[in-house]
Amino acid sequence: MNTTVPSATAELVIDDLHVDYAIGHRKRRRAVDGVSLRVPPGRAVGVVGESGSGKSTVAGAVLGLAPVSAGAVRYGTTDLRELGRRDRPQQIQAVFQDPYSSLDPTKTLGYTLAEPLRSHAAGTERGGRGRESRTAAVDAMLERVGLGPEAANRYPAQFSGGQRQRASIARALILRPELVICDEAVSALDLSVQAQILNLLLELQQDLGLSMLFITHDLSVVHHIAEEIVVLYRGRIMESGSAESVCRTPSHPYTQRLVMSAPARDIAVQRERRARREALTPPPARLSPLGDACPFAHRCPYAVDRCRTERPLLQPSPHGGRVACHRAHELPPWPHMYEETPAGPGGRQP
Repeated sequence: MNTTVPSATAELVIDDLHVDYAIGHRKRRRAVDGVSLRVPPGRAVGVVGESGSGKSTVAGAVLGLAPVSAGAVRYGTTDLRELGRRDRPQQIQAVFQDPYSSLDPTKTLGYTLAEPLRSHAAGTERGGRGRESRTAAVDAMLERVGLGPEAANRYPAQFSGGQRQRASIARALILRPELVICDEAVSALDLSVQAQILNLLLELQQDLGLSMLFITHDLSVVHHIAEEIVVLYRGRIMESGSAESVCRTPSHPYTQRLVMSAPARDIAVQRERRARREALTPPPARLSPLGDACPFAHRCPYAVDRCRTERPLLQPSPHGGRVACHRAHELPPWPHMYEETPAGPGGRQP
C-alpha cells in the first residue's frame, strides 16, 4: 500500500494568542501573552524555551487542550477556537513526550494503529474499506518508521523507549495528516536514540511534505529539524527568525543563554560556553512582574531602567529575524560558539 502523504496545503496561523489559567476562584495566571506565529505548508517551525515558557501551552491551544482567552488559531480556513477537542480536523496530529502514555498497554501495536482508521475514516478512501486494507496500512506505516510489520503483534511493554516513540509517530501518521505537532517528542530519550528519532522525523517531514510545529527546550535539537525558530520566555516571544540566525548569532540575551546551556561534545567548546554563560548571569534579583516590562529583565546583565518599565516590542534584529529587546542593537558582537548537533549531518545545517 502506498503510504505517501499529499503535501500540506494549509497554513497554521496563530495570531496574538493569549491563554489564561485559573488559580483558585478569583486569580488567573497568563501562560501565553500575545504569541503570533505561522507554520507555512510543508515547513517546520520550532518553538523553544525553558520549562514554564508557554511553549506546550501553544501546542495545547492548537490541539484544543488549552483554553484560548484571546487571539486567533486557524488552520487554513478553519477556526480551531470554535471546535471541540473531538472535532479537530484529522489533518492535525500530535506526537507527545511520553510515548508509553499514548499507547494502550493492553492492546497490541497493530490494534492501536488500526483504531484511528476504524473510528475516523472507516469506509473512506483515506481509511480503506475493510480489515485487510487496515492491516495493510498498519504494516506499511510500521515499515515506514523502521519497526517492521512484525511489530504489530507486540505490546508496548515489549518495546524500548525509542521504539515506542517510533510507534507513536506511526500512530500520528496513520491518518495521513498534513500538520504534525511534536511536543517534546525526543526529550525523554538518550542522545543516541534521540538522534535516530530526529533523523526519522526530518526524513518523514521532507519526504511526505508535512508541516511541523516542533516544541522543545533544547535549541540544538530544534536547529536540527526546524527552518524557523520562535523563542519563548514567560509566555512571550523573545526572538524569532531562521534557525541559522537564531542559533549562530542570537540577538536576545535569553537566546544567548539558551545557546550557552546546550551541551557540547568538545571539551574546549563546553568550557568556553560555561564561561560565557557565567559572564551573562547577573546577581539574583526579584522576579519582574509581567505587564509594562521585559519579562527577562531580572535575569539580564544588560537591563536598564527602561527594560523594567517598558515592554519591548518585536523589531528587526541585527542578524535577521525579529527580537524583543530594547538594547539588541547595542549588545556586543556574538562570537561563533555553536557546535553541530549530535544528530549528525542529516539536519538542516549548511
